[in-house]
Amino acid sequence: MELTAIINKINSFLWGVPLLILLLGGGIYLSIKLGFPQIHILKIMKKTVFTLFKKENSESDSLSQFQTFSTALAATVGTGSVVGVGECIRIGGTGSVFWMWVSAFFGMGLAYCENYLGVRCSDGKLCGAASYLEKIGRTKLTAVLFAVFTVGASLGMGNMVQTGSAAAAAREGFGIPSYIFALVVLIFVFLVAVGKNSAACLCEKLVPIMAVLFIGGSLGVIIFHPLKAAGAIAMIVKNAFCPTACITGSAAGTIIFSMVEGLKRGAFSNEAGLGSTVAVHSSCRIKSPELQGTWAMAEVFIDTFVICTLTAVVIIISGTDLTGEDMAVRAYNAALGGAGKYFMSGSLILFALATVAGWFFIGERAWRYLFPRSDMIYRIMAIACGCIGTMWSMELVWGVSDIFNGLMAVPNVIGVLVLWRKEVEMRNEE
Repeated sequence: MELTAIINKINSFLWGVPLLILLLGGGIYLSIKLGFPQIHILKIMKKTVFTLFKKENSESDSLSQFQTFSTALAATVGTGSVVGVGECIRIGGTGSVFWMWVSAFFGMGLAYCENYLGVRCSDGKLCGAASYLEKIGRTKLTAVLFAVFTVGASLGMGNMVQTGSAAAAAREGFGIPSYIFALVVLIFVFLVAVGKNSAACLCEKLVPIMAVLFIGGSLGVIIFHPLKAAGAIAMIVKNAFCPTACITGSAAGTIIFSMVEGLKRGAFSNEAGLGSTVAVHSSCRIKSPELQGTWAMAEVFIDTFVICTLTAVVIIISGTDLTGEDMAVRAYNAALGGAGKYFMSGSLILFALATVAGWFFIGERAWRYLFPRSDMIYRIMAIACGCIGTMWSMELVWGVSDIFNGLMAVPNVIGVLVLWRKEVEMRNEE
């Protein structure tokens, strides 16, 4: 059996129904315990948005709230939030987008709790999900394994997958050869790797640009087709519960298949429950568990309810074939005419580079937990993986990366559920 086939089998097993039940069930349980704050997320954010510009005393390795938000959002919103939506619709039908929303809605509860615990348990030197996973059991084994999986995910999904996608976008949109783009990636990752918090500094500059570019372009398409946009939303909701939800021609075109595909793609996209952004939020100068948990919810909201939804609506109203490959790219080409390929290529490159920077921050913190005072080794690996990713076949890299993501989710969600129960008990005693 070929290596790719083996990886795909492991992936199918790991990202099967049990893990999706753990993620969705954990999100539902925690949302109930929290009182469903995600229902009022816009109202809550209105009260906390000023913290993005709040000045705090600078610490040696800490981030401002704006840097924290930008870095975490960069890590969350990658090329998968655009291209992945097209794949979700191709495999699971338009109704699968509804189940992405469900995944994100309850995932916001998970995101709040994991980041709340991360800030509560960080001690200035130890940050990230490992800080609370150390409290599970009598040894640090769970935390160590989580850190290993995080490093793997940061070099795979957070690096090679992104640079590979960016290289393809540069080649197809602007005619830039992969070996030339590899040089661009080399310079970019080098800039990310050198200096204190260079990754966060780059993210706070890249994220606003990519957000304005992509959201503005997508809204432009929707504004010119308001009736089609409303019809697209109606189609998503209707097909989520319709026996013809999957437009794939496969025998698995059922509601359950659409539901599973949507929940899985939602988990991939918004990363709630993976514990990935905990390292970012626990590095913020504003040491408020409630505030960091709130911003973590906002990141999930922006990723799925804004970026993914805009992509899905444009795909549907463009009239492009809903069963072909590269659906998102073809949809924007159809919607924006000749400028479409440049818009999509530019957007994907920005999304990819921002994600590389965001995941570099996360991966370096995990590496530092495993091997203190050896950051240079991780930086060299990150630069090498970034360049290799521009020229490697993505199928194997995607497969391995998905495995690392799943391996991060299992101990993290279980740890959050166990520790949140203790947190509630402590609150009740107080």
